[in-house]
Order: sequence, then C-alpha cells, then structure tokens
Amino acid sequence: MLDFEVITFDVEHGNCHVLKTPNNQYIMIDAGRTEDFSPAELLHNQWGVEKLKWLTITHHDADHIADISSIDELTPPTILERPSLTDQQLTELYPDGFSAPLEVFLEFQKRFRTPCPPMDDPSRDWGGVQFATFNNNLIDLESPDMNDLGVVTFAHYMGWVFIFPGDLEKQGWLKLIEKEQFREWLGRVDIFIASHHGREAGYCEEIFRYCKPRLTIISVKSSSETSLTDEYTGLSRGLRVRNRKTGLSNTRYALATRTDGAIKVLIDGEIDTGCLKGFLY
Repeated sequence: MLDFEVITFDVEHGNCHVLKTPNNQYIMIDAGRTEDFSPAELLHNQWGVEKLKWLTITHHDADHIADISSIDELTPPTILERPSLTDQQLTELYPDGFSAPLEVFLEFQKRFRTPCPPMDDPSRDWGGVQFATFNNNLIDLESPDMNDLGVVTFAHYMGWVFIFPGDLEKQGWLKLIEKEQFREWLGRVDIFIASHHGREAGYCEEIFRYCKPRLTIISVKSSSETSLTDEYTGLSRGLRVRNRKTGLSNTRYALATRTDGAIKVLIDGEIDTGCLKGFLY
C-alpha cells in the first residue's frame, strides 16, 4: 500500500488543498492563489500533473476560485463539484455584484453540465481513500449565506480522517450536525482544517462535542485575520510535526500557513499503525 498525501498550500488569504491518492490521482479542494504563486502552475510545471481527477470548489467566494484560469489551462479537472446554485440565486447571494474570479468561474463551470457523481460512489477507485461530502441547501437555512452553502468534504485513509469545511459558519455547522451521518464522520476527525481561515465567524463550539481532532490546520494570511488559534490549540490533542527545513520535530496542536508555510500531511501505508507524519512542505 502506498502513501496518501494532503497538502495545504500557503495562498495567504485563500484556500487550496491538494490530495494525492495512493493510486496517483490528484484531487484539489478550493483554488486559491497569490499574486506570485499558483498551485496549478506548481502541479503542472514541477510535478508533471496534466489533469486533476476531481476539483471541489467549496463555495463561490473569490479567494477560493482565484486560480481557476491556470487550472483550466494547465490541470483541467475531469469532474467539478460545487454548490448547485442558479445564476439568479448567486445574484441574490452576492448583492454587490460578482467578483472577477467568479465571472471567470461561471464561464469555466459551463463545461460541466451533467450532475456531479458522488465521491463515495463504490465504483470509484481512490486507491483505498474513502470520501464523504455534505452541504446545506438554500431551503435549509433561515438566512441563506454563501459560506453556509459550501461543500464539506471528509477523507479517510487507514484510520485517519480529515475534514475540509471551506468557510462554513455557525449557522451552517448547526444545520449539518442535525444529520446523524455527518455527526458520525465528525466524531472520527483527526485533522481539522479550520473553517473560514480560523476566524471567529467559522467557529462553532457545538461541533466539538463530537469532534476531538489531533491537529488543526489554519490557512490564513496574517495574525490579524484570526483570533482563535489559541482556542483551536486547546481543542486539539496534539501530533508530532517535523519541520522539513530544520529537521526538528515537536508536538503541535495547531498549524497556520502564515507562520508554518505550506503544510504536508503524509499517511504512510507501509507502517501498519497508519503512522501520520506532518511536516512543512
């Protein structure tokens, strides 16, 4: 059995996670970038990736779709998953108008007209990785907000579970934990990607009645953007993390891209216990 790799890129104020399955399929969750760094360019130019098997856009905010043009040109996905919303619904959710990246994304998504098949379809071979996705619908929410309509993805491999919640806020969390299956997945989470860049808006105390992660990862630009790193640190059980640059390792409870850079989590299938090693990429 081979490795499962999960990389959280440092895209400052944005989100971009790349998952490499044991059978060498590439999945991207969100498509953030910076002015001088494109994850799609790195995947294509340095890793030789010509196509993404799957691209999940958790929701339509600009910082989650900024790299779409490069993805379209260099690593186009076979399957695109995103919240199912009409142009009229998006107009209502973005009353101040569409961002430039959203305009590009709306053109891009026109090529994906057929319904997105579920990631957990048993006929789909992810090399031993299991996935589950959840999201709220407009009619589920009293005050619909784009962040609370986002796609939440769970990934499981060799006993280790990750959650990628996008920018889900409290209203969205509370609605999702009404679902028994969602609560079951939440209770198994080891690696918690903090919602909404670790901001207070994405924090929901109630979910930690079920979720006791080993490590929290925060994708964020500066310390002024988040004030809850200490809270997430206190809610995590801790995991040994190695800094690739220095070779030093210690127990960490929360990692943030603003201080730790890009973060790579490796589950090594050659180790029977499913030993997980986290380290800066």
